[in-house]
Amino acid sequence: MNTDMVSTSLFDGVTKQEYEAMMRCFKATVKPYRKGEEVPMPQGRVGVVQSGGISLVKTDINGTRTIFEQLKPGGVFGDALGFNRADGGLFLLADADGTTVLYIDYAHIVKRCPNACKHHSTVVANLVRLMSEKTQALSGHLEILSRRTTREKLLAYFSMLATKTHSLYFTLPFSQTSLADYICVDRSAMARELKRMSEEGLIEIERRNVKLIGAGKN
Repeated sequence: MNTDMVSTSLFDGVTKQEYEAMMRCFKATVKPYRKGEEVPMPQGRVGVVQSGGISLVKTDINGTRTIFEQLKPGGVFGDALGFNRADGGLFLLADADGTTVLYIDYAHIVKRCPNACKHHSTVVANLVRLMSEKTQALSGHLEILSRRTTREKLLAYFSMLATKTHSLYFTLPFSQTSLADYICVDRSAMARELKRMSEEGLIEIERRNVKLIGAGKN
């Protein structure tokens, strides 16, 4: 197993030596995936993306695809973090060849450590914080999806990114195709709306780089 320490908020406050000890204690495993391969929904486990990326995708009865989240290296997922494995329309896909995931049984994280290790308690506290952050992120996404028009959805998402980055200039975390899936709209219609918004002076956009200029002019 690759014991290189993964940069993730789950291990905030944990040293490399403590990390290596935990990987042995937690009986962690690493599995590789190819681009487009479905990643099994964790049951009773926490997954940490080591390399590549994974998308959390939902399809409805009409085959419409919505991206709920894109996980980069360090991204954490699992049923303990609000991923509903009972929902058959929700699945995970590897975004790139060479994607690897570190798996840790949830029980190993939350069980009482016989050595009362401080770093074990740190990871439990980090996991609780991540659960809260995932809930907030889902709430924000639902707020975007609740908007009626493509323009309203785009402005809501751009405003969220501007708030998160503390800047009116930001880079989209994924492609425009994935953006259309994320806000659940037709990509061609979204492209036309982005062009109109640019012509009206609401935004400046070049590929994935966006500057929010006049959000109040809608």
